[in-house]
Amino acid sequence: MPNDNSKEFAKTGMIVSMMVATATAFFQDNNKAKYLHFASGLALLGFSYWHHSLYKKEPGKLKRETRRQIRRGGEAA
Repeated sequence: MPNDNSKEFAKTGMIVSMMVATATAFFQDNNKAKYLHFASGLALLGFSYWHHSLYKKEPGKLKRETRRQIRRGGEAA
C-alpha cells in the first residue's frame, strides 16, 4: 500500500502541471512557452497515470452504493 506522501506528491504534481499548461496556453507564439506547454502536458499525463496507479481496487469488490444501484437496475438514487 503506498504511503500518503506519494499520493500527495502525485496530486500536487497534477495541479502544478495543469497550472503551467493553462498559463502557457496563452503564449503559443513563443517557442519556449510552446515547449513548456507540451512538456507540462506530458507531465500531467504522467502524474495522472501515477495517481491512478496509487488507488488500485481489489478485483471483484464494488462500493456499497454501486451494488445498490445495480440491484435497482441502474437508476439514480
